[in-house]
Parts: sequence; structure tokens; C-alpha cells
Amino acid sequence: MFSLADPRYSNPVLSELQIKPEDKIIAIRENPNADGNFILTHLIKQFLYEKNKLCLVSFHSNLDHYQAVGKKLGYDLLTAKKNNEVKTIDPMNDIVDDVEECSGYLREDKESLVKCLYLDIKKHLETLLDQGDHRAYLIIDDLSHLVDLGVDVCQVINFTTYCLNLTENDRVSVVLSNHVGNKIDEIVSTNLQYVADVHIEVSALKTGASLDVTGSFSVERGSRKRMFQYKAYDRGIKTFHPGESIYHLYK
Repeated sequence: MFSLADPRYSNPVLSELQIKPEDKIIAIRENPNADGNFILTHLIKQFLYEKNKLCLVSFHSNLDHYQAVGKKLGYDLLTAKKNNEVKTIDPMNDIVDDVEECSGYLREDKESLVKCLYLDIKKHLETLLDQGDHRAYLIIDDLSHLVDLGVDVCQVINFTTYCLNLTENDRVSVVLSNHVGNKIDEIVSTNLQYVADVHIEVSALKTGASLDVTGSFSVERGSRKRMFQYKAYDRGIKTFHPGESIYHLYK
């Protein structure tokens, strides 16, 4: 039996993703012209519902964005942060402070940059894990911005390896989002797909913009791959199998 209040069953996106505690590595590939942020915001909804802890590293969207979307989806990220259920790291916001100091994420030594970022993540996760026997999820949005900061592909791979090694703790899972816009992004994304327990790929429509369909996403778990299309609304997402859009949109 399940409750209609349980978003893992009642929410269209989460019911298709079917993320479980044993899914240690969840990789999200965002293809050109696609926006996969809705996957992350929905996963946050599930993890908080399950009373898990989160460490959110947000290169792409700031905390205000996640708060605004979260309120529409039925959760309050700022309240969760005040209650020490969520820790946040905002490297791009920190860069504003670094401009005057010429330090931090603008430092020339990019190897030290990724190591310092990893140590910050590790510290936050340890703090969250010390609070009880719950799970802790590391969510990174998204890895491609490390390249924007001048980090080369080897260092990006090293950083992802550091993060993946955190799952040696049975209570830690990682969710790594990566926008693919160049060859380096492709290398990182391919490596993540190879090791992921669940690989989610979000794509724009090949036929271009549509009033009925926003885009498509696939969910790959082992040898099984399922395809979906989705329509984004102001307060949520509708999902459907390819070819079913008209039926679902107007029923």
C-alpha cells in the first residue's frame, strides 16, 4: 500500500524515476538546448520527504532559484537549511567575493581549487551524517561549470572520482548533473554514465519547439532503458510516453 501523499508514487516525475536508497550514483546528462534542472528539484523533494540530509553544490542555479521552485513543489529548502537538514555550497556566488581578494575559486592553481571544494563537501557530509542514521545525498549542479572556471578535463575527472568515492560510506549517495556542450563535457558525461546506477538523460525535441511537449528524458538502469516525454508548467511537470502527449495534456 502507498499513500497519495507520497511523492514517490503521486508525483509524475518521481514515479518514473523510481529512485531507491540502493541507487548510490545517479548521473544526469543535460543535452544542448535542454534544461534538466527539474530532475534535481524533484529529487530534492523526494529526499526531503524521506527525511534524508542533503549537501547541495550549486554552480548553475542559486539558492533562491531552488527555494522558489521548491515552494511550488511543496517543500521549503530554506527551512530545511535552518534545521540543518541541508548544507549548501555556492561556488559561483563565492566568486563575487573572490574578485576583490583574487583568491578562492579564481586562484591559478586549479588542482588546489578542486581539492578545496572536495574538502568542503566532505566536511558538510560528515556533519550531516553525525546527526543520525539517515542517508546523505550529495547533489552537484552542474559539473560542466568547473570547465568554465578553467579546470582541465583530468582535474574534473579527478574531482568526480573523489565525490564518487564518498559512496564507500553505505549511507552516502551522489547525484551529479552535467550539461554537455563540448568534447570535455562529453568525456565527463560518458565516464559518469559508465559508473552510474541510474543514468538520466534530458534532451530537447529533435523537431524543435512544440506547444504540447517541452522535451524528453530517458531513465537507464542496467540494461533497461525507458523513454518519456514531458511538458513543463509553472507549478509542475506532466510526463507521458512518446506519442501519448495529446491524450495526457487534454484528458
